Amino acid sequence: MINKIIKVSFYTTILFCVISFLSLSFSMLYSRFNNISPNLMIGFPFEMYYQFEVRGKCNERTLLHGTHFINIAYNYIICLIVIVSPNYKQQTKNNKQQT
Repeated sequence: MINKIIKVSFYTTILFCVISFLSLSFSMLYSRFNNISPNLMIGFPFEMYYQFEVRGKCNERTLLHGTHFINIAYNYIICLIVIVSPNYKQQTKNNKQQT
């Protein structure tokens, strides 16, 4: 049982990191091609982190950023559901075939 929990946690964390990296990469490419740098948004489907540049009156540049901590938990829970549901369906299918 502990083995399964560790395995599911590991795969969930890997999926969470991959999705976050892909959303960062897409955001960087989008900002680069549309000349709106450096505007970044990390997280899918909920935005976890954002950063954007503000230009002032005297042509100074300020980077503003923020984190939505609750969205990190929401994204992780979604990844957990994505990992657990196929495993659960496979397990129930195997149990039905055995009986």
